[in-house]
Amino acid sequence: MNHLSGDEMKIGDMVLNPWGDTAILLSEPRLSEDCQPGGEHYREYTYYIADVLLTEFGCKDLWITDDLEIINENR
Repeated sequence: MNHLSGDEMKIGDMVLNPWGDTAILLSEPRLSEDCQPGGEHYREYTYYIADVLLTEFGCKDLWITDDLEIINENR
């Protein structure tokens, strides 16, 4: 799997997670609140999150972007 930085993902990209679920990216990847000052993992971890629309269920979710693969880029 190709690990991506948040800079490589764009709103509208279709992404695949390690468990085989697909989703459409609804927001730009952003640093998790847990990794910011006062957060639970501040100074321990750095990870990015994004809002997604699950293609199978049609509902919104929040995914960590570190292990996502872009399977169809938004043009």
